[in-house]
Amino acid sequence: MDIYQLRYFIAIVESDFNLSMASRKHHISQPALTQAIKKFETEEKVELFTRANGRLSGLTNVGESFYNNALIVIDHHDRMIKDLRDNSSVVKGKVRIGIPPLILTVMFTDFLSNLIIKNPNIRFEIIEEGAFELRRQLILQEIDFAILLQPTDLNPQVFKEEIILIDQLTCFMSTRHPLSTKSSIQWTDLRQRKLAIFTNTFMIHHQLKRKFESLNITPDIALMSSSWDFLLESTRGSDFITILPSPVNKHVSYSDVKEIPFDPPFPWKVVLVYPIKSRYSRIENYVKTSMASYFIDKKPIESI
Repeated sequence: MDIYQLRYFIAIVESDFNLSMASRKHHISQPALTQAIKKFETEEKVELFTRANGRLSGLTNVGESFYNNALIVIDHHDRMIKDLRDNSSVVKGKVRIGIPPLILTVMFTDFLSNLIIKNPNIRFEIIEEGAFELRRQLILQEIDFAILLQPTDLNPQVFKEEIILIDQLTCFMSTRHPLSTKSSIQWTDLRQRKLAIFTNTFMIHHQLKRKFESLNITPDIALMSSSWDFLLESTRGSDFITILPSPVNKHVSYSDVKEIPFDPPFPWKVVLVYPIKSRYSRIENYVKTSMASYFIDKKPIESI
């Protein structure tokens, strides 16, 4: 029995022994499918199926064992073909990377544009969602990689985390704000100060909430938004203070907004997260290596 006949056999079982359904699935005629199975049984002197009134009704003991082995063979065959294609001279394929909007803007603009330009045969699908949605998609294997903040609260036995950037969250406020003359901000300085922060779909929201709770501070949240540039803009004509990653400063040029760090610094750790597997495709390994090389070693991106 060749690989196609194995697929026909599996299709019959998975179609609940409905030959019409199985033949449609593999685009062959029902008589040809019946003949292929019957020929194999005759040549090997075995009966794979039980029959009732001339119709297939189930598997014999031999058929059950053969079905389980057929699944293994097909799985090995498919992986072998995948390896062959992954290691061909021209690597083609798709990789799905989930990135929160804020991190996408402040970290990944140059990285992704260079990655795409240098690898025209690879389709990089970028999913722009909040951290909680990306965690869900990662767990359900709807994406291959996610860019998240630590702590991710993911199971370390199931998911691997690699830090690609360590920076800090800082305060941004108008240069006219009473606190703008300080060189650093204490958390107690924020008591009774109006804050503009991210919505609860962002991990930063929950990091700030935990920090305030640990210090027994009830923050005065005047505004919440999912747009970091709107939060920043809101400080210009008000006494609002927003708390954003320091790299945001590289993407704005407001002369009337001042960035002030916390003392001690409040860390912002960006991690690449992916499922732990026994083997990764050539494209998956390339993505991991490229991110580490670009963000940690500060090296330019090379094609796969």
